[in-house]
Amino acid sequence: MKRRAYLVTAAAATLGGCSALSGSDTSDDPNETDGNESDGSDTIDEEPGSFDQFDDLSMWEVMDGSLELDENRTYVGEQSGRMEAGMREDRVMIKRRFDSVRDLSNEFPAVAFMTEDDVDPIIQLTDTDGNRLLLQCTTVPGLPFARHDFSVFDTDGDPDLSAIEHVKISAWAGEGRSVTVWVDDLHFVSRPETGKVLLQFDGGAESVYTRARSTLSEHDLPATVFVPTDYVGGSGYLSRSQLETLQSDGWTIGSQGMSASDLAGESESSQQDQIQGAIEWLEDNGFEDGASYFAYPLNRYDGTTMAAVEEHHDIGFVGGYAGHGNLSNPALAPRAVSPSADEATQLLDRTAQFRTITTLTYGDLTGESRSAFEETVAALADRESAGDLEVVTPGDIASNHIHEE
Repeated sequence: MKRRAYLVTAAAATLGGCSALSGSDTSDDPNETDGNESDGSDTIDEEPGSFDQFDDLSMWEVMDGSLELDENRTYVGEQSGRMEAGMREDRVMIKRRFDSVRDLSNEFPAVAFMTEDDVDPIIQLTDTDGNRLLLQCTTVPGLPFARHDFSVFDTDGDPDLSAIEHVKISAWAGEGRSVTVWVDDLHFVSRPETGKVLLQFDGGAESVYTRARSTLSEHDLPATVFVPTDYVGGSGYLSRSQLETLQSDGWTIGSQGMSASDLAGESESSQQDQIQGAIEWLEDNGFEDGASYFAYPLNRYDGTTMAAVEEHHDIGFVGGYAGHGNLSNPALAPRAVSPSADEATQLLDRTAQFRTITTLTYGDLTGESRSAFEETVAALADRESAGDLEVVTPGDIASNHIHEE
């Protein structure tokens, strides 16, 4: 894959927890009109791609906080937008109206961000009746600019995506904290015709074979297991023979590095050794197809990890908000980690409704994790049989659902 310049060097950082949400973070200004005074009378359906590179900040209205141009930090072009919320402000929020009502019934947003703070930016798409679709992504402090794919996390009313009037971008600060987020290159990417679901397992535990295999075989559903190659055949881990059987069943055998150890903060040479060593083992042992796919150990990474994954893999999966469109940054494909049965059901409902790509990942299937997985698979099988969803592999996503410029 082609390496982006912004990934060449980066300061180390760890994946922070999700930012707290509140009504004020997602609510509109109560004094704001519903927008029916828009001059545009015709609905337009623009092609996916770059929509706003923040070269003209006058197109954006500041709702909370501040927005200024910054020529020193850019993802594309010669400047970015620097969004700031001060110590006395709960959030920073900016808004842009479309010149004419935009049809986003087949598209979702993606945006390039960088920040030094622990924030999970939110995008709101508001239709002509004031109904809203809320999407979110996870960022890591201290990394260079990277594009992030946004996923659905809530709705307000019943948004009509064929009649979107404006878009808002916001970041929550909270009490007694200031935040700064650099934003660039607002994109729109296509969505599948039918929602896609990927099932994954991290860590290479033997329970994947002894418990998950039978559950998935019953419904003829594929999955992916990401293995730390140094541990294959060890006590409690999948053996090479078991991996071969899973592959014969239609599973993908992917990489989680040689030891599944935290790569963030390690030297570039150490990270390259972990990633390339695992690829070599997979290719030498008949799992070359899965060697193209990577799961970040502990769902943590820094700029060096991200660069290595983009260099050596087609897709890198990491914990975040699931339910996005075609991947604009396949090195950071977000996924839901160990969702409960109720959480997974909600994700599946949204995947079917909004035709998104949703990845569900599990670790060792014991206790509540096992029961949640089994309930989820039963519900997923019913939805697939009804034609509402399709269970796919990383190869399907790499072949058909990567955004092309």
